[in-house]
Amino acid sequence: MSNPHPPNPPQWMPGAQAPVQPTGRNGLAVASLILGILGICGFSLILGLILGIVALVQIGRTGQSGRGLAITGIVLSLVWAGGLAIGVIYIADKAKTTGTTPTIVGLKVGECYNTPPGYGEDATKVACTAPHDGEVFDTVPLKGYLKGEYPGEDTLEPQAKSGCEAKRAARFGANYTPPVAAELAVFYPDSAAWAAGKAAAVCTLQVTSDTQFTGPLGG
Repeated sequence: MSNPHPPNPPQWMPGAQAPVQPTGRNGLAVASLILGILGICGFSLILGLILGIVALVQIGRTGQSGRGLAITGIVLSLVWAGGLAIGVIYIADKAKTTGTTPTIVGLKVGECYNTPPGYGEDATKVACTAPHDGEVFDTVPLKGYLKGEYPGEDTLEPQAKSGCEAKRAARFGANYTPPVAAELAVFYPDSAAWAAGKAAAVCTLQVTSDTQFTGPLGG
């Protein structure tokens, strides 16, 4: 007996569409590369580094192209950062060598200074009319055995001491009494100062108590 109800027509379900794959190059990767090239400007190297990292994260998630650009931008930013750091260090070291920060071995006759709490050659130049720890009253030329090479402390110290003692006697005489408790202080250059062209010992009178000089030395 025939079926009074015809079979239902087959139902056709559309197949699931594959997700649309992103196309094109990641914009942040391009920006990172450009900023990395311009990294010498300083601020752009920071942006180039940040955008490069963000671009790599996005590319890993979306599959866009531009990974190589992002990596190049990051590398360039790091290279510029390293170069700028080296430049800053070089400038700071150069300033120290040329005496931008005064040291006793770089002071001239008649100049006065204050010493830091830790006694040493580093000093701050001050006006001789202001309270101060010492005053340069003369200098003594020093000699080395080989021109251009640092002679060493064993060679310079005897020259400096004997020369400054003679200069003190000639300048102040045997009966001179400083206005405050003070003694002869002798400073000679270290290897860095010698290389910078300082080849003389500096002879000073320097206080031996908390009472400072308040005016230029007599004599």
